[in-house]
Amino acid sequence: MKLALSSQDTTMDAVLSGFGRCRYFIIYDTDTKDVSTMSNEGNMTAGRGAGTRTAQDVVKTGAEAIITSQIGPKAVSYLHGKKMPVYVSAAHNVEQAVQEFLDGSLQAV
Repeated sequence: MKLALSSQDTTMDAVLSGFGRCRYFIIYDTDTKDVSTMSNEGNMTAGRGAGTRTAQDVVKTGAEAIITSQIGPKAVSYLHGKKMPVYVSAAHNVEQAVQEFLDGSLQAV
């Protein structure tokens, strides 16, 4: 499964951050362990609607679930409409959030 994790950097030890205004998304494939990144810098400084625009961009990556530290209701609604589960984690970094997902300790919002 491909996970999209919001972060401020491009490594697995990057701090997990809020969804709409994060700097990057780390795309992690739980089957192959492959890691890629997607820049979100265009939406970081956007006015209203940054979360929904970010959600649209993340869907295009082929991700199958989102893990973030914080997400707004409009982005959640958009992602639910696309049948994409959203998980909110208090993990310190991306790697810990992935482990929480793999352990089954995250619940979809």
